[in-house]
Amino acid sequence: MDEQVRAAMVKWPDVPAVYGWLRLDRRGQWWLIDRGRPGFDEALHGLGSPITSPPIIDFIGRNYEHDAAGRWFWQNGPQRVFVDLDLAPLILRVLGTGRDATLVTHTGWPIERIDRVSMTADGDVFVDTGMGPGAIYDLDLGTLEFDEDPAAGPDGAAGVWLAGRRHAIVPHDPSQPPTFVTRPRAG
Repeated sequence: MDEQVRAAMVKWPDVPAVYGWLRLDRRGQWWLIDRGRPGFDEALHGLGSPITSPPIIDFIGRNYEHDAAGRWFWQNGPQRVFVDLDLAPLILRVLGTGRDATLVTHTGWPIERIDRVSMTADGDVFVDTGMGPGAIYDLDLGTLEFDEDPAAGPDGAAGVWLAGRRHAIVPHDPSQPPTFVTRPRAG
């Protein structure tokens, strides 16, 4: 987190949090939902407008964290802006190809630890990482090396190769609650 943000939090400790104004889509794009705009209509404007300024995107990324309840937020100076998540709190991009491919978050941080990989029936690949839960950017999936033969791995599961290591892919269990809040709200 930026030092100037930490200083603002100390100087103004009681700034109310904001909910429903910032969204992260399934491809790692930030969207601003201007609910205070005159004539705002959820059906027409609810998806928001893309944030495209590189300095703003970098600032959000450096100050993007989560609380103990699994709510992800951008610490914008003294104000906490909770994020609506379309898929996962971290969207993971693939660097390289094949067995040596590595992952980096949409905020630019390299993934150094992978704890678990799961796949939904729709083909979304979720990864529990040392930085938190993420989903691999769908257009990057084709660069990964998957072994679809469960007999190929000692664990009896299909697998994916990342950073020179095979990771078993377990089926995503929709009955299990996620470890993050997709639509955090006050109260």
